[in-house]
Amino acid sequence: MNSEQAKTKFFGNIYRIIYQDKHTSRQNIAKKSGISLPTIASNLNRLTDAGLIHTVGSFQSTGGRKPNIISYVPDARFALGIDITKNHLSEVLIDLDLNIIGSKRMYLPFEDSEAYFQILSFEMQQLLNQYLIDPSKLLGVGLSMPVHVMRDQKTISYATVVNVSANIYERLTPYIPYPFLIFNDANSAGLAESWISGSEQPMIYLSLSNSVGGANMNGKEIYKGVNCRATEFGHMCIVPHGRKCYCGQHGCLDAYCSAKQLSDFTNGNLAEFFHCLKENSNVGLQRIFDDYLNHLALAVNNLRMCYDCDIVLGGNVGSYMADYIELFREKALRLNPFEKNGDFIRICHYRTEASAVGAAAYYVNEFIQNL
Repeated sequence: MNSEQAKTKFFGNIYRIIYQDKHTSRQNIAKKSGISLPTIASNLNRLTDAGLIHTVGSFQSTGGRKPNIISYVPDARFALGIDITKNHLSEVLIDLDLNIIGSKRMYLPFEDSEAYFQILSFEMQQLLNQYLIDPSKLLGVGLSMPVHVMRDQKTISYATVVNVSANIYERLTPYIPYPFLIFNDANSAGLAESWISGSEQPMIYLSLSNSVGGANMNGKEIYKGVNCRATEFGHMCIVPHGRKCYCGQHGCLDAYCSAKQLSDFTNGNLAEFFHCLKENSNVGLQRIFDDYLNHLALAVNNLRMCYDCDIVLGGNVGSYMADYIELFREKALRLNPFEKNGDFIRICHYRTEASAVGAAAYYVNEFIQNL
């Protein structure tokens, strides 16, 4: 390793320690990295000059001079996440802490057309202008969609929820003047959940939106499978020869546990469904929800048997499950021959815009890892 390579490596390694610890000192960096204090000092100066870190106070003295508290600057860089669904367009602007700085959501049925792309581009630029984002600080744009994406994160290999062409990346390029990639919506939501939880433990994210999907997370790593089709939990068969799924098969989890299985009973309004449920004003809706939970418990138990890790309920339905989590845990545990504690079933942290945040988080992670 030559001197320039060493400088770059030390620069990135020191920043990653600061980012992981959030608040640290020179002495702690030296202890963790094995880098000499003079080298640390020179790289801290470089990081400060670059606007990536700052001093936020002093630790208590253990004898002698109080050590400075060093932290990273969350708004040193930003990333934009865009979530495209069948009927809505969402955009979020996040900082290096994955804080949502600004967001917007609108009713906009998807069309693979120039008119749609022009609206997307206009709304994106409006959000950046509103928060006065310096273009040089924008790391990139993550585009989340309910599709299968090849490893290049540009080529669509399968899409049924939205009617999108395989070459949409090339078609979008003139409308997004920043680095951008395309991600599966459920995988993106799983990445956001894993990141915000701060855990390096494996986790299954089950997305219960108008279609059912998921993510198999190991820290910030997503297992995508050989053909980039892993964790299509919505197409597990839970009722042989059961209801027909949009994929053409019968008995899929999606046909029993998508958000539409609830919202269809309240004119497409999921919030209204849960409002009526909470008011105990409709016995029919209570029976529908109980049936929904029974099928969901079967799926969650199967996932627990396969993966032996925490299962996080996310998506549109997951955001309403806090009031019913103990009831649901009881249902799932009745099917589980090994466990008596249902704490492995958790509610998602991000109640809204998880897919958009996760798509943007890809660029935050790339920045941190490749600095």
